[in-house]
Amino acid sequence: MQKLNKYLLLFIIGLFPILSFATHNRGGEITYTHISGFTYEFTITTCTDVGDDAQANRDELFIDYGDGEGDTIPRVSETLLPLDHKKSVYTGQHTYSSPGSYIICMEDPNRNGGIINIYTGGAGNSDDVVFSIQSKLIIDPFAGNSGANNSVVFNDCPCPAQACVGQQYCYNNLAVDIDDDSLSYALVAPFGENCTQLPVPTMYQFPHLVNGGTNTFTIDPVTGTMCWDSPNMAGEFNYTIKVTEWRNGAIVGYVIRDVQLTIISGCNNDSPVLSPAPDICVVAGDPIEFTVSATDVNTNVLTLTASGLPLSLNNAPAVFDDATGAGSVSSIFSWNTSCDNIKDTPYQILFSVEDNGIPQFADNVATQITIIPPQITGVSANPIGNNVSVTWDPSDCNNTEGYRIYRSTNQSLNLPADCCSDPNLSGNGFTEIGEIFGINNTSFIDNEGLTLGLSYCYVVRAFYDIGQVESCPSDTSCARLKKEVPVITHVSVIQTNASAGIDSIMWSKPIEMDTTQYPGPYLYKVYHGLNVNNVNTFIGQTLPTNSLFDSDTSFTHFQINTNSQANYYRVELFYDSLGTSLLVGTSNNGGSVFINTIPNDNQITLYWNEDVPWVNTTYNIYRANNFSGPFSLVGTSTTQSFADTGLVNGSQYCYYVQSQGYYTSSSIISPILNLSQIACDSPVDLTPPCPPELSINGNCEIGENTLTWTNPNNLCADDVMSYNLYYTPIEGNEMVLIETFDNSLDTTFAHNDNGSVAGCYTVTAVDSLQYGNESDSSNVVCFDNCPSYWLPNVFSPNGDGINDLFSALVPYNYVESISIQIYNRWGQLIFETTNPDVNWDGTHMKSAMTVPDGVYYYLCTVNTIRLTGIESIFLKGFFHLFSQGGGN
Repeated sequence: MQKLNKYLLLFIIGLFPILSFATHNRGGEITYTHISGFTYEFTITTCTDVGDDAQANRDELFIDYGDGEGDTIPRVSETLLPLDHKKSVYTGQHTYSSPGSYIICMEDPNRNGGIINIYTGGAGNSDDVVFSIQSKLIIDPFAGNSGANNSVVFNDCPCPAQACVGQQYCYNNLAVDIDDDSLSYALVAPFGENCTQLPVPTMYQFPHLVNGGTNTFTIDPVTGTMCWDSPNMAGEFNYTIKVTEWRNGAIVGYVIRDVQLTIISGCNNDSPVLSPAPDICVVAGDPIEFTVSATDVNTNVLTLTASGLPLSLNNAPAVFDDATGAGSVSSIFSWNTSCDNIKDTPYQILFSVEDNGIPQFADNVATQITIIPPQITGVSANPIGNNVSVTWDPSDCNNTEGYRIYRSTNQSLNLPADCCSDPNLSGNGFTEIGEIFGINNTSFIDNEGLTLGLSYCYVVRAFYDIGQVESCPSDTSCARLKKEVPVITHVSVIQTNASAGIDSIMWSKPIEMDTTQYPGPYLYKVYHGLNVNNVNTFIGQTLPTNSLFDSDTSFTHFQINTNSQANYYRVELFYDSLGTSLLVGTSNNGGSVFINTIPNDNQITLYWNEDVPWVNTTYNIYRANNFSGPFSLVGTSTTQSFADTGLVNGSQYCYYVQSQGYYTSSSIISPILNLSQIACDSPVDLTPPCPPELSINGNCEIGENTLTWTNPNNLCADDVMSYNLYYTPIEGNEMVLIETFDNSLDTTFAHNDNGSVAGCYTVTAVDSLQYGNESDSSNVVCFDNCPSYWLPNVFSPNGDGINDLFSALVPYNYVESISIQIYNRWGQLIFETTNPDVNWDGTHMKSAMTVPDGVYYYLCTVNTIRLTGIESIFLKGFFHLFSQGGGN
């Protein structure tokens, strides 16, 4: 097909509108289908009046592809419709050069005449308004589906569309998106010349507002069902629907559908009624079946149809047979679901029933069908030393991408029977601890932070490469670590020193170990590290004993740095096998409590951390006035911090913390007590006082600002000694220090800036000279100048000493400079100056001769000093010059 320039074609349309384009368009849309790469097939569907006009038979249409190219595309089918209407379909293909966003458009010079809510500014008619439809195609390789997109398609043609005065009219497009993109619907103004929307209300008005209407005209943004609750007049109306496609939260395209609706009066028909269809949630593989029925009080012949993606699937689609019946009709929806139907959003099925009355009425009902993955089965959790092994059966769905493992210590679980609603794993204390890819990888070793004596419960969920889809949580399986290895219980600092420090390490015996499998003699090896994840330095071992219960369970580590770092330990148990020591197992890693101090005004804040396999619940804080003690209890905390207040600045205070904890196993000592190192510090005033509250009283007449502020010592501080006052003459500029007040009772100040009161101020409070902590700035207060500048309306330069000069009236205030020009009545410039006083003596600036009496005019620019900087005021006026004589 030969390609034409769009504007050349429109020129031809303008010359020959009757010969070539006599079709009366009643509506239509442009849809598109992805072929391959950047190639798409476009389909224009139009609904036209046929009548007796042979020229209405359009064999081709011009389409603009939105990339600077267009084409005439042929009609491939035409279908006669009731009431002398016809549906025509035109198709053509186009290849784009690159990804991008493209507006595809078709224009026709005339739309159908007589449309009440489309007009040309009050004159003319709707057939003088260009008919246009458009769609948007976004080719984005990062939008999913390799960037390819197929527009929505419609299962019906809204032509002829009729409704009755005073009766509700509802309509649904029955739109389907084969890419399974999410759809949203909106009512918009139709499009006209140059593919632009008709302006509202000068060329278009929404139908329900015509003729002062107050009823409603709405569209459901999710289902697309449009309803006009009660048309108030007969005639032809237009409405336009925008169907937008969304993928991964982003728009990937839209289609504009233009519809003409005929409202008639004197109707004798009622709308059929569809029975509600249930929303359904099933596990993939379960069948769905339900009956949809409709009735009609007028016993018209009813046609029942359905649309939606499940009915268009290539493999195992849902089934719904269209049905007809007089007065009532029904049909069965059935679907044998499979794992291929799993989706992160519900499927929408729209059922529609239409009668054959005059006019034809319809009713629509939408239902949501959710397909969820099957639950993982066979989950089993088993303790292995310090770890738990979790296993499960493979998923029943071959499109499973992998599994996520969740863990909780809550054994009183309240998971729902299905997960059509949120299973709320986090609300039951579950956290994700692992992710495994591959449908046949069905085991996981949990070796992170497990504690002896605690029960750990696990669930497994399959996940899919379909949005954020996960299967229902599996049944729960719980396990408790056995006491088959040493359990470390104490890492306590005995002596604090940078090089001669001492730690005490203790552990509990593995009383559930099988001594038959692991015969004695036994010994323990102890390892040290400076990081909880790297405890691999061997530091000593216990003496071998034949009985596990006779072996030592403590170790003392000498000559280490306990002053500036925490130390971490683990213990390994060995048994004898034919004279060779073999490892039975290892304890978890555990470290000492290490405290840090933060000095502040009359207080020291302690905070600490520890990495231990047991649970610490309480901390006792001990204090002394020196490193050697004696120490006494000063407080208890259930968190890892403590603020010791009421101290004397500059004095030394020393602290250590005793932690209290436990394992859940009754076979382990409780409470578990451990000591931190000793840390010393001195409180120092690092806290600035609170800021004052500042107010201003400006006086333009005397040129002075009086500033007053509150004394924080009376409100929120106790150590304010002085104040700093900051100022800027221009609002928004950086403040500069202009004054310091060394007395906390000195809270007022009078200020001017060379006679200007324009400026902004803020004040801060400062505590003692020893510390010099300055508060945040107070509120900012500003005051502006009140500039005044006046010129007289008469003067008499006659040398009598009275009004001999044309001068500014004094005093003038807050003027930086001026520029004045004085003109005679013929517009000739006779005097100018930049002197704010002006002081013109009435002589011409070039001839120096006295000018004649008369009226003179001036233009004056006055540059005033303001808070925002220099602001110009423009004055213009006239004055009278009187004298006893005059020259030229």
